[in-house]
Amino acid sequence: MADVTDRGSEKMAEDERSAEELKEKANKHFKEKDYENAIKYYSEALELNPHNAVYYSNRSLAYLRTECYGYALADATRALDIDKNYIKGYYRRATSNMALGKFRAALRDYDTVVRVRPTDKDAKMKYQECNKIVKQKAFERAIASDDLRRSVVDSLDIENMMIEDEYTGPKLDEGR
Repeated sequence: MADVTDRGSEKMAEDERSAEELKEKANKHFKEKDYENAIKYYSEALELNPHNAVYYSNRSLAYLRTECYGYALADATRALDIDKNYIKGYYRRATSNMALGKFRAALRDYDTVVRVRPTDKDAKMKYQECNKIVKQKAFERAIASDDLRRSVVDSLDIENMMIEDEYTGPKLDEGR
């Protein structure tokens, strides 16, 4: 029984080493701005070690560079499912949400990054930018007029309105 366990542990360790080598290959392609191959090698690393938040986060960044924002969001979220304390995951998820126009979700993640890293100038700048957009969108919703909504007054037909004979309130002289 111990022999089977040892072989299983050896296989896991070998897979982790192979996954790290693939990650290094992916990083090399990423630095060369060859994002498609970077994604390919990060994906292969994840097949060998699907519980590594860094691999998901790195692939998320490669997806961001190729403007595959939905995939980037999914990978950043998966990285955070694996490790809730992985700050880069929050940053990548916020960036993905910004690109997808999900500004409130992005603001929550940028807020997390800024609270954990208060001296990170880039995170502060992105937080402020996102916060400004969220406030602007809220303002636009508040002042927007819905052309389909009509006032009750607009729906009244005064010319054809029937006045009961018992009515004793104010009256218009000659319709004025």
